[in-house]
Amino acid sequence: MTLSSEEAAKTLSQAEDARKRSAELYFYHRSSPHLILWGTIWVIGYGGTGLFPAYSGYLWDALVLIGVASGVVIGRCRSGQGSTAGPRAWRLAALAAIIIFFVSATYRIMQPHYSLQFCAYPALITGSAYMAVGLWSGLRYVVAGVAVVALTLFGFYFIEPHLYFFWMAVVGGGSMILAGLWFRTV
Repeated sequence: MTLSSEEAAKTLSQAEDARKRSAELYFYHRSSPHLILWGTIWVIGYGGTGLFPAYSGYLWDALVLIGVASGVVIGRCRSGQGSTAGPRAWRLAALAAIIIFFVSATYRIMQPHYSLQFCAYPALITGSAYMAVGLWSGLRYVVAGVAVVALTLFGFYFIEPHLYFFWMAVVGGGSMILAGLWFRTV
């Protein structure tokens, strides 16, 4: 039995669609623990900032270091490579360093006038980055990014300032954790 050129083209198209969907699902699966990790860090960081504002700088410094180190460990464990870094590990570490540098440099240059600006800025960057990643990697990232940005802006303008850090702990960190759990369901 021979295939017509139309049947062959259709079969190849279906195979390519399956490959793209498989890559998208694989990316979601690999991203899930990182979203849960950083969502948890946000819950602790923003909640701790609301409770102990005088120590927030130290808290966030420690949490970012823990998050980056934990992200490397998760990446290595999930790649099945043990202690050997994966081929893209250095890029992810460099990306984390670039983002941390960018946020720190922007804070230094712009010097926000009150703490809610410090709180909202990284959440807006994170949500925007998720939306951008989603343009190439899948709609679920776009949805997660829109949720983080929308909830951040809603809280910034409509939640009492003394409650905003707790708002960000629950909805910012919570939306990342929920997205990570959602990504696991694929």
